[in-house]
Amino acid sequence: MNRALKFLVAVGAAAALAGCSDDDDDNSSVPGPGEGSGQVRVIHASPDAPPVNVLVTEAGVTQREDEASPLDNLDFGESTGYLALDAGTYDIAVEGIVPGGNVEVIAFPGFELADDDRVTVVAIDNVAAIRGLPVADSAAEPASDEVAVTVLHAAPNAALVDVYVVAPGTAPGDAAPAFSFDFGESVDAGNLAAGVVEILVTAPGGAEALYNSGPVDLATFGGQKLLITAISTTSNVGEQAAPVQLLVATDDAALILADPDTGSGLRVLHASPDAATAAGGPVEVFATSEALGGSVEVIDAFDYLETVPGTDSFVSVPEGDYVFDVAPDSNTIGDSVHTSPELPLAAGEERTVIAAGRVLSDPAFGLLVADEDNRAIATQASVKVVHAAPAAGDVHVYVTPAGAFSVADIEAGLAGDPLLADFAFADITDYVAVPPGGYDVRVVPVASGTVAINAEGVGLDAGLVVTVVARGPDESDGDPSDFGLVLLTN
Repeated sequence: MNRALKFLVAVGAAAALAGCSDDDDDNSSVPGPGEGSGQVRVIHASPDAPPVNVLVTEAGVTQREDEASPLDNLDFGESTGYLALDAGTYDIAVEGIVPGGNVEVIAFPGFELADDDRVTVVAIDNVAAIRGLPVADSAAEPASDEVAVTVLHAAPNAALVDVYVVAPGTAPGDAAPAFSFDFGESVDAGNLAAGVVEILVTAPGGAEALYNSGPVDLATFGGQKLLITAISTTSNVGEQAAPVQLLVATDDAALILADPDTGSGLRVLHASPDAATAAGGPVEVFATSEALGGSVEVIDAFDYLETVPGTDSFVSVPEGDYVFDVAPDSNTIGDSVHTSPELPLAAGEERTVIAAGRVLSDPAFGLLVADEDNRAIATQASVKVVHAAPAAGDVHVYVTPAGAFSVADIEAGLAGDPLLADFAFADITDYVAVPPGGYDVRVVPVASGTVAINAEGVGLDAGLVVTVVARGPDESDGDPSDFGLVLLTN
C-alpha cells in the first residue's frame, strides 16, 4: 500500500452542521427602524469573491461607522441576519475587500422597502460575473410544527439539478424529486412538517446523489421561515465528498449542512533537519484515533522535505481526535521518538502538520499545525508563512515586488520595514491578502543580518492559496547554508 493510500482508512463521518455566523450584534448604525418598517438580509454566496462590506444609504447617510456591525467583513457562506429598516428608499452597495482598497461590486440604487417587507439579497456567481439576487421569503405561514422553506440554487459549479426531501435512507430512485431548478433559480417549497428528513441533490433523473445532507431534524426550526441556499463547496475534502453544500439561513443566523461523507483534510510535511540522523534514515508515522479503530501506520519511509500526500493536495480522513507518533523506519509505534499532543480534526477543516525542530538538540522536535482555508479568491493571492528553520533563530521576512530591491538593498536596510519582524521559530501567521504579481521573498536571521533565503520572482497568481514554509538546513549533511522555502498550495 502506498503512503497516500495509507491515509484512506475508515472513511465516513457524521453530517457536518457548523455554525457560520451569529448575527445578534447591535445594529444601531443601520438607519431605522420606525413604526413602518421592513427587513433586509444579505447573504454572501459568491465562491471566489473576497469578504465584503454592505453599505446601506438613506438620504445621504451611510451605514459606515467605526463600530463593527453585521454588515462589515461578510465572508463566503455567511449571512447578516435580518436587519430592521424604516420603510423607504435606500441605496444598497456591496464592496469587495481587496488589497490596496475596496471596490464596489454590486449596487442596488433606489431600493424600495415597503412596510412589512422581508427581502434577502444574495450575492451569487463567480466574482467575474457577481450579481445581487433578491429573494423573497416563502409565502406560506408555518405552524409551530412546520417550517416554511424557500430554496435557492447559488452554486455556479452545478447546473440543472433535481432536489429530493425524503425520509432518511431513501434512495433517489425510490422517490420523486420535490422540484428541479437551475443556477440562479429559487423555489417556494411552502410548508414542510418539522420532522427528520434528508435532502438529496442529483443530476436530472440521476440515480446517485451528488449531495446528501444526512438526517436533518427540522423540529429545530419549528415555526420559522428558512432560506436554504445551495452553494459551492470550496475545500479539497469538501469537493471530494460533494460539489455543493447547503446554507440554511434563519432570521438571525446561518448554518452549513455539509455532505456527511466530508472528512477532515490532512497534509504532512517533514521539515525536521536532524530526524534522519537520529533515526538512522527515513522515519515512519503512526496515527492513533478512535476514528481509525486504534493505531495505524500512515506514512512509511518519510524523508526530509517530503510532503504527503503532496504539496498541492490533502487526504481525507475521518473526523476525530488524533495522536501522531514518529518512529524509525521499519520499526513499531513502541519505538516512537515523539508522541504528539492530541490533535482534533473536524469534518470540512483542512490542516497541514509540519514535523519541525530537532530530535537531538534544541529547539525540540514537535509538530506545527497550520489551519488552512483553501478557498481561492479571484481578487488576491492568500499567503500564510510558517517558520520551520531551527538554525535561523528569529528572522525578518521581506516580501517585495520582483526586482524592486537587491539582496544588498535588503541587508543595507533600504527596502523599508519587513513584512514580518522578529519572526520566531514555530510562529505561524494568518493568511495575508496579497495583490497578484511577482515577488521576491528574503528571509534574514536577526543575529546575522544577512539574507539566508533568497527566493526571487515568486509568482503569486490571483486565486492562489499558498503556505510558505521556511526550512533547513538539512543537518544530516552538515551544510549550514542550505536554507530554503517549501511552497504548499491549494
